[in-house]
Amino acid sequence: MTIDEIVKETLGRWADEARVPGGLADRALARRRRGRVRTFAVIAGATAAVVAAAVVVAPAVLPRRGDDTRIALAGNSLIVDGPAVALPQSGELSADSDAAPPTKLVATPEAAMYAYYVWDYEQLPDKRQRYRQTWYLYNPATATYEKTPWAVVDVADGGYVAVLEEQHARRVGVLGPDRQVKWVDLPHPASSVKWSPDGGKLLLTSYSANPHGQLEMSGTVVVHRSPATRTGFSVVDVKSGQVSFRPLTSVDGDLGANLWLYWSQDGSLIWETQSTPPSTKRFYDLEGRPRPAPPHVAETYQEAGLSPSGRSLMVDSPDQSAIVAVKDVASGTTTPLRPLAGHWIEQSVAWSGEDKVIVWACELEGTNNCRVSEFRNRLLLVDADGGQAVPLTGYMANSQEPGAWVPLFARR
Repeated sequence: MTIDEIVKETLGRWADEARVPGGLADRALARRRRGRVRTFAVIAGATAAVVAAAVVVAPAVLPRRGDDTRIALAGNSLIVDGPAVALPQSGELSADSDAAPPTKLVATPEAAMYAYYVWDYEQLPDKRQRYRQTWYLYNPATATYEKTPWAVVDVADGGYVAVLEEQHARRVGVLGPDRQVKWVDLPHPASSVKWSPDGGKLLLTSYSANPHGQLEMSGTVVVHRSPATRTGFSVVDVKSGQVSFRPLTSVDGDLGANLWLYWSQDGSLIWETQSTPPSTKRFYDLEGRPRPAPPHVAETYQEAGLSPSGRSLMVDSPDQSAIVAVKDVASGTTTPLRPLAGHWIEQSVAWSGEDKVIVWACELEGTNNCRVSEFRNRLLLVDADGGQAVPLTGYMANSQEPGAWVPLFARR
């Protein structure tokens, strides 16, 4: 039995047992063949990898913050003056088109790749492995990305950094400009941290155990995974240091047990991915109560989502000549992002202003086949109208295998 057959059989069984819509396996495998494994994918072709590929999620759009903003954690008598990553404010394009992962700053006039992580597996006793992210953070002092000791990293607009020191951490840290960490204790261990759009709060998702688990492998197939279910979320008010916890278990059974929580674009709600069509996201208020989705955002799994003004939405292309398209939310018309500059555009990552999008793309040979592999790809900056494309990084050898890297963008 092939890896794809194992995945399809497993997801089909989940469709019967966990209220997963029929045909999810086919949709997941189709996205896997054309896209990239995201977040904590277990291995290329393994069940968790396909689930992650099937439910690609979008980061919140972060507004600009002034350089003189002070982050005060009064409850812990801690103050952070200024961002941990203060980029040059020239607004120029910066690329490292021959390196993957990059060593030089990758940035557009509006957005920057402040950090990235490389995923692999830590070997444990008894033939078990644990998924691991190794984070790299840009250091303006050395003008390169440097390895960090943190297990989880998130960066807000302007370069404010929050970290977890473990994948199941009992405190969250905020980095100051001197890279010293100011810690806030948490009532429940957390495995994910996300800055609110205004930079005033941190959202932390909690689980019963490390959600990355301990994996027992048979070749490239996961045959055992330690159980971990979501228990709720904490919100840290960064100014006061106050921490509030709300219980919130997943409603999707086993398939949704490890879903992270994210901020809505205006920071008034939080959301998780939803596998049941037609909505792609399920929303809650900060008390954990279900709420209707804001307009348009639950129409797509594309990571870039809505443009900063809300005028455009990145969607899966309805045109077979492309994978990704830009939808005008007022008129409903879509513009497919067809092959550009010898590249097949596979997935959107982040907006750069209203008119350009950062995407993953593989190199074409001929008209529609990627030269070496569809999983050998690079970051491009493309026009939202399907025009010019500019390489931002070199080619990743294989985005489906350990050693692949995943970027973290925020506004400059």
